[in-house]
Amino acid sequence: MNTLQAIFSRRSIRSFETEPLPKDALRTIVEAAAAAPSAGNNQNWFFIVIQDHNHIRSMRALSPGIIGNPTAIIVMCTDRNRIRNIKEGNIDEMVWLDLGAALQNLLLAAHELGYGGCPVGSFHKKALETFLNMPENFDIRLLVALGKPKNIPKAPPKRPLEEIFLEGKFIGRENG
Repeated sequence: MNTLQAIFSRRSIRSFETEPLPKDALRTIVEAAAAAPSAGNNQNWFFIVIQDHNHIRSMRALSPGIIGNPTAIIVMCTDRNRIRNIKEGNIDEMVWLDLGAALQNLLLAAHELGYGGCPVGSFHKKALETFLNMPENFDIRLLVALGKPKNIPKAPPKRPLEEIFLEGKFIGRENG
């Protein structure tokens, strides 16, 4: 599969088979996430891979956004001690941009390897921090439910390119 095929065929997967992800596949997926660009080359991300069935069940109780039964969860964190070299702009925005790039790499790598995932932003942060025994300088930012897809959903409708793409300036174009 080439890059464009992966981009256009990847879907958010919320229904998983019971087959566990091999450790080497998870390692490749995390390596792909860590290969993403980051502001000031901070690389302030940190990834925790959870595969134990009982831990996943506990995390699901603390994360209403996890739908289905993933066989792995990747906890995407940031390390406040590594945020440096960002001289201008909103540091939190840059951190989220970095995580977005890492998330896209992670999801595309999973897709390439025959697995699927879905980002999850709905979770009880303090309870998860306690459950995972997180150091104080780490912030849980996002969860990614992963597994072998039970089914591949159809592509959701996308806005037409004409609505979101413009060459040049807004001159002569109605804003609305």
